[in-house]
Amino acid sequence: MKLLVFIVVLKMEVEFKSDWLVIQIELLKAIHGYEKNRVNDEIGSINYVASGDGDEKKLLRVIIDRKDNISKANTDTIRTTIEFLENEDYDKAVILSEEFTEGAKSLIRKKKNLNYIFPELHPHSIPDIVYATQIKTMELCKLRCGKVPKTERDCKGYQDGEYTCPVRRISDDADFHAERKWLQLLMNDFSKLVTLWRELIE
Repeated sequence: MKLLVFIVVLKMEVEFKSDWLVIQIELLKAIHGYEKNRVNDEIGSINYVASGDGDEKKLLRVIIDRKDNISKANTDTIRTTIEFLENEDYDKAVILSEEFTEGAKSLIRKKKNLNYIFPELHPHSIPDIVYATQIKTMELCKLRCGKVPKTERDCKGYQDGEYTCPVRRISDDADFHAERKWLQLLMNDFSKLVTLWRELIE
């Protein structure tokens, strides 16, 4: 059985209000199909799980830093992660955090099945971001209009040559940016969709 773990370190008090972390989490949820599973009070985490083909299961673990209230992975975080992977027979882990100590990075580099993502890295491919954008666009269509349009004509967000819906505008921009392989602009489009989504659900 192959298992994939994504570990996120974030500020507890903001509850996913760190923009970069929220965007990364939403990308990973869209790409891998994570759903909220449970809160683990023992280690202070929020778990998300997804099932893949066959026996493959994926876990997204959000570790809440209660002590320092900062999104920073240290050596203790990594050691705990490594021990968890060994005890639970996970095959691979990715740690997502806004900051990593040098000691944490050093420990990660020694493990073949351990990786990390931080703001200066851009690990997502254009096809992944396009897919996540499509998922988030459909979610917003359901929230705003109650359904996802089956054809372009069914969408009322573009009438007589003008946009009447920000979701349709961002979606069309994303298509344009994807065609030209403009990664950063495509990420900006996804970020805008996430902002709209958060405004609707909060």
